[in-house]
Amino acid sequence: MIRINRGMRLLALATLGLVSLTGCFEGELSDNQEAMLSDQPFAYVVRGYPEMGDTSSVNVRPPLDPRAPYAFNPGAKLMVRDRIALSSGERHALEGYFGGAYDVKDLDVSPDGERMVFAAHGPADSPNNFTWNIFEYTFASGKVRRIFQDDLVANSGQDTNPTYTNEGRIIFSSSRQSSRGDWQALDLREYLEDFNEPASLLHSVKPDGTELAQITFGQFHDIEPATMNDGHVVFIRFGRIYETLQDCTLENIDDPNFNQHPHGGGYGQGNGSGFPSGLEDPKEWTVDDKCSASLAGEVDGERVFVEDVLSMYRITPAGGNVHRYFGSLSEEFSDASFIHYMDPIPLDDGNLLTTMRHIYNPIYGGDVVKINSQNFFAVGQPVTEGITGEAEESMTPGLVNFYPNQVSPTGWYSSVAPYNDGTGRMLTSWAQCLTSNGETSTPCEGSATTESLGEPRYGIWTIDPATNTRLPVVQGHERALYTDIVIADYNELARPYTGERHKLDLEENSALFEIRSIYDLDGADMAEQFDGGIETRRDPSLTQPDDRSERFIRVLGVRQIPPELEQAILSDEVLNPPSGPQPPLGLTPLVGSGNRTLYDVLSYAMVEPDGSAMVKVPADTNFSFEVVNKYGKRVELIAAPDYNYNYLTQHPRPLLLEEGEKLTCYGCHDPEVDIPHARTDVELASANPGAPGDGMAFPNANPQIRAYRWKDTMAQALVDSLNSLQATWADTVRYEDFWNNPPEPSLAFEVPYSGLTTPVPVADVNCLTDWNANCKSTINYKEHIQPIWNACRVDPNQNVVTSCQNCHRAAESKSCPDGVGGGGASTNLLLGSGNASWDNRQLESYVELFEPDYYLRETETGDWVEVDSADLDAQCPDGVQGDMTILPEPGVCFARRLMSGRGAIASARFFSLFDDDPDDDEYEVETAETAAIRQSHQGMLTRAELRLIAEWLDTGAHIYNDPEKFEFPTP
Repeated sequence: MIRINRGMRLLALATLGLVSLTGCFEGELSDNQEAMLSDQPFAYVVRGYPEMGDTSSVNVRPPLDPRAPYAFNPGAKLMVRDRIALSSGERHALEGYFGGAYDVKDLDVSPDGERMVFAAHGPADSPNNFTWNIFEYTFASGKVRRIFQDDLVANSGQDTNPTYTNEGRIIFSSSRQSSRGDWQALDLREYLEDFNEPASLLHSVKPDGTELAQITFGQFHDIEPATMNDGHVVFIRFGRIYETLQDCTLENIDDPNFNQHPHGGGYGQGNGSGFPSGLEDPKEWTVDDKCSASLAGEVDGERVFVEDVLSMYRITPAGGNVHRYFGSLSEEFSDASFIHYMDPIPLDDGNLLTTMRHIYNPIYGGDVVKINSQNFFAVGQPVTEGITGEAEESMTPGLVNFYPNQVSPTGWYSSVAPYNDGTGRMLTSWAQCLTSNGETSTPCEGSATTESLGEPRYGIWTIDPATNTRLPVVQGHERALYTDIVIADYNELARPYTGERHKLDLEENSALFEIRSIYDLDGADMAEQFDGGIETRRDPSLTQPDDRSERFIRVLGVRQIPPELEQAILSDEVLNPPSGPQPPLGLTPLVGSGNRTLYDVLSYAMVEPDGSAMVKVPADTNFSFEVVNKYGKRVELIAAPDYNYNYLTQHPRPLLLEEGEKLTCYGCHDPEVDIPHARTDVELASANPGAPGDGMAFPNANPQIRAYRWKDTMAQALVDSLNSLQATWADTVRYEDFWNNPPEPSLAFEVPYSGLTTPVPVADVNCLTDWNANCKSTINYKEHIQPIWNACRVDPNQNVVTSCQNCHRAAESKSCPDGVGGGGASTNLLLGSGNASWDNRQLESYVELFEPDYYLRETETGDWVEVDSADLDAQCPDGVQGDMTILPEPGVCFARRLMSGRGAIASARFFSLFDDDPDDDEYEVETAETAAIRQSHQGMLTRAELRLIAEWLDTGAHIYNDPEKFEFPTP
């Protein structure tokens, strides 16, 4: 039961002078006190202390732990007051709504200050609200409504942590993972393995419960989102890092109790004087500490140390540009690692306010801290040189001690809400530190010990840091805990997200993506080691276009498999029989040998000599991008020993831009390097020196192209010079030399889809003559690749009509009846259009292209010899690898297949039959028959066909990228 203690009330009055407060609860208020009050409504959550429980296991989370969003602690109440004043009446907002003990948390107020959204869980036996659900409260009417009106929809997931966006939608965290379909039919959700619970990921929905969309993905808990004034949404991502410990022995391992580590600091490691007195140096954990806190590994004698990582991330409200916003990945593990951010709140100055506490502190209190995210991306990591101050700054009088069983003479804080009126005032839940001696309680002093600590009594106070003044608003109660506070304030600074805008005359529904240099890896010039550096690469007198493999940026639309289709395929008893002689195929009938992401080809842009590029992309479309050579092959698979750009993989995280938005990237990023790579508000060091001055040309380059500004890239200078963007949509890959002095017309080429005689991969036929931002190339194997094998063509080597399938077939009819080609059952490659004779669930030609048909071994003399498949164990003692590598080991054999699911470069055995691309040479092996086979195939496929095949291979080699074309087997 929560009840007031009259004696404690008088004691609090007597000690208010400690923070320069004059006056009392009754009677007249001073001018300072009157100014701290407000007629704004506010709301709060009050509950009794939950017991901390056993916290000795790394996988046991205490109550009210942000890492446990689904935890249910009934007994909380949602209270609303009409004004910020002690005399204000209050009402129980949910009284009678649930009809029993409920739980409530995660309050947020709409930008207009009229409504409040929150998460609530009905009583354990509630028939209608037996999960966490999202509700909205209207301050003027006092009405409560659930966002998802239908009981089945509302209770199909654990929905928590809601926030309003400045556009009027609601973003919340949920276990439902709506992109994976109805998990109650077939659970395909991503899970946090250690806790055996589905990841809680961010979703967006309109206030009427429509247009539900999942916007973050992964094996994380994405929690506590809040909307910033510029429209970005900041949130906390909880994940884990695992460290294998090889030298831990069982006899030295004790089950630790994390409450027993009294060493450590206040706000985070490396924060200098911001630590409580005497705790400047957090205790860094030794190997012995980690061993004692480790878990048994999968291998006998192996121990695994688990470190929780809670970093602050940022995202656009539509789900674009998700990136780490504040927090380091490289801090040493210490006792300070148990001090976590709770519910970051955006401030008007662009920084964040949060309550920070030790998650194992049994009184659930910490300090109110300002995170200086405008000037720091982590503790001790300023966004630029010359920044002074601290990344984390206490906003309360005195210093707060965080650790369990510590005396904190200035008390503890459990929640906060800023006024955001320019004064710095805040509403906080504060408990005074008290010592108890029988019937007498006195304030804690420096000599106080943990043995004499009394029960703290939290109340709600308004604090003015400018005057160092504190005024009570809600009286303190015995064993009462206030976990959420919000003020119903109109936010005049809130605006919808727009991002940076470009000034180019692009098509409607498009946006701009700019890369400063692909040769920049976290500020390092990766061209320096083998290619003389960016200044050599950009100089046409030293480096010609064909000296560079990196020629184009290819933009890919990224889509997920529709959940209903994924569930239907996995549940189909023909494709995935629960038993019987045929093995289940999983998702192979849809995605083949590739990953589960579906792709569209959207656009291309030239990579300029300095590695810069300006690319147009469709707006409101999830996209990724990759670097390709002049043949349209992804370059990171190039295996030459002096190739230094293997980091140029497809961008791992989808991006999304609004119409007219511009996103600038400095270069490439190693995720292990701790810098704010995707923060668009942080200027990073650039390896690209750019133009030598305002209005100047680049060294030895075309003098007609001059940069407007010092340090502009070649891509920027070219666009400014031509007053147009040279990027194309997917219909054409086009290159033109602008940089030689004078430009060399013979270097120009283009490879359009119009060069195809087989079906073009577009859904709208109008795109063939009027390609625009709404058009996309979606390649399906059966619809677009198989027809290439079937097409009748003139063999330029023999001047006869034939087709690929005419020669590479079993007993079926020729696809080109009047053409030559014997084929037959003895052929080594079957390219028939039908299902495979050995498994009628699979396409014959698709399986044949990726199946190994012979094996090779390199001898001690460097010769390659074929290995009989029946003799693999004897001749290949170190196993068989799937693709050729740079440094083959003598005991390793290679399976030779025509195509590789890794991509076009690794499919050298196929492409070397038709082109002269040197980038895949390391994957090719010369045998006695190779030259003759290559000669017989030269010129058989066109550049447009080879481009299409390369695009298909690099985007996963899927059987279907358009899921609507998928065909279930007929009974």
